[in-house]
Amino acid sequence: MSTNRPEWIGEALRAQPEKEIFSVEHAGERYWIKKGRPTGSTKIHALGYRLTGLPFLRPVEKKSAQKAAAFEAAKLRRLHAKGLDVPEVVYSEEGIFAMRDTGEGLAEPLKQADREQADRWLSGVVEVLASLHRAGEYHGASQIRNFTVDDAGKVSVIDFEESFEAETDRRALQFRDLFLLLYSLHRQKLETDYPALLRDYMERSGNRDFADELAALYRRFRPLAALVAVEGVRRRLGSDAEILHRLFESLRG
Repeated sequence: MSTNRPEWIGEALRAQPEKEIFSVEHAGERYWIKKGRPTGSTKIHALGYRLTGLPFLRPVEKKSAQKAAAFEAAKLRRLHAKGLDVPEVVYSEEGIFAMRDTGEGLAEPLKQADREQADRWLSGVVEVLASLHRAGEYHGASQIRNFTVDDAGKVSVIDFEESFEAETDRRALQFRDLFLLLYSLHRQKLETDYPALLRDYMERSGNRDFADELAALYRRFRPLAALVAVEGVRRRLGSDAEILHRLFESLRG
């Protein structure tokens, strides 16, 4: 952790005292300054996971804002040292860190892109997530909104503040990453070849049994899936049930 705060970071913090995360230009480059945010899951969230086992409901570890910032800055430094496509942390202190910009958030551009461009970006997303997993790491919040793309088309991943209990199985967290990504793409109603995307991920990551795990998860929720297939019931169950239905249907090929 750095102790001598650069003046340009001090000026930026004084100019934006209320913002948790904001960008700043310095010496011709763009940076993001991020303040820690508490992490944790509600009791209802935890109960939902115990009752259903759905990966995206797995509770995250409770941390104070200061601990969340320290965790994320340290993790980003470790991942960047491994050559992974994450922001480079240039400064940190208690509760705050600064990192280099990695481009525009990918969620909105994907909505506007044609199918060919979208698939190129998604290939980059798959490679970033797969390389993270090949390195024995996990993301924790791998929704498509946490991937970025720069002017050269390079895809990176951001937002690593979430963590889990130390004894949590690492491959279970990697499966959760994949599930969150697929879920977020279906939330956006993004059209792509999902079976091919899954095969691509499994080949690049080495997690070749994740298709079997998704199939097992589908079998557990087949009765619910049958209900969700009925349009009137689907509307009553809400958007999450509809997204899960689309996700499982898309992976059937």
